[in-house]
Amino acid sequence: MRTNKLVLKYIELSNLKGNLLDKIKDLSSSDLNHKFSENEWCITQVIDHLIESETGINKYINYRLKNINEQPRVGLANYIKSRVLNKKLKSEEKFKVPSGLSQPEAGADYNQLKEKWDNSRMYLIQTVENFPKEKMNKAVFEHPRAGLLSMNQTMSFFINHLKHHIPQVDSLLLRLENKK
Repeated sequence: MRTNKLVLKYIELSNLKGNLLDKIKDLSSSDLNHKFSENEWCITQVIDHLIESETGINKYINYRLKNINEQPRVGLANYIKSRVLNKKLKSEEKFKVPSGLSQPEAGADYNQLKEKWDNSRMYLIQTVENFPKEKMNKAVFEHPRAGLLSMNQTMSFFINHLKHHIPQVDSLLLRLENKK
């Protein structure tokens, strides 16, 4: 059922997750949850945002898969919008969290974050492995800015969304180091 392209994207996504978790594995719970200001997220909030985004989108994909034949096909306009979204995610532009997502939680320690993300990813790999190859042109997610996305486009969004937040974590790590 699965396509090699989806599996490769899942592997890239997993590698990014592993690299990010490696950067924070030795931090104390206090450092992981340190907020430099009321308007900024701490590291656990950034990671919780990533987990909740992936989990929510994956749930939505599985909801749409129940009637995948009735879903619209993605076309050239969707492809272009997806490319624009991914290009913006590669920039330093800041985005507001979509209204459908709750404020990320703080307070977790490393093991709690890792377990939550691992559980979310187990659900995602099931989606990837069972995704019907013949339905790759169907819309499975509607991004607030880019509109309808196929499964490949959604996986690219996951990758670029995670890459977008890595510099945010890196900046927080640097600031934590300078604080000591």
